[in-house]
Amino acid sequence: MIKDAAIKKLFDEYEKAFQKLDIAANASFYADTFISAGPRGAVAQSKAEFLKFANQAADFYRKVGQTDAKLISADETPISDHYSWVKVHWGVKFAKTGDRWIEFDVSYFVHSKQPEPQIIMFISHEDEEEAMRALGVL
Repeated sequence: MIKDAAIKKLFDEYEKAFQKLDIAANASFYADTFISAGPRGAVAQSKAEFLKFANQAADFYRKVGQTDAKLISADETPISDHYSWVKVHWGVKFAKTGDRWIEFDVSYFVHSKQPEPQIIMFISHEDEEEAMRALGVL
């Protein structure tokens, strides 16, 4: 459960943008520079770089048939006075999977002492491309 009201609001808004595939809106929740990581490695990038590819990313998810997304659960663990780890369990539906939610986890590290909280890093627990291939989405 997320206890910090500002962090809860961030993820409520993040979920709404993810449902609409509004990747540009999702970018607003990230720090000016952040790290994205997963089973294949990590990369540091700027919000400006992320925004350059936002439309391509949204088009990709539309092309593979993403129809819905929801935040199933989120657990916040404060790390210090300024940072929290939020483990989110997501569900996504694709045209090829019908009404079945495809579930996966992402860990977000949030700097909570800005005017608004910002994501400074996220770690995808699964290899997204590999999972999509296994489901026949790709």
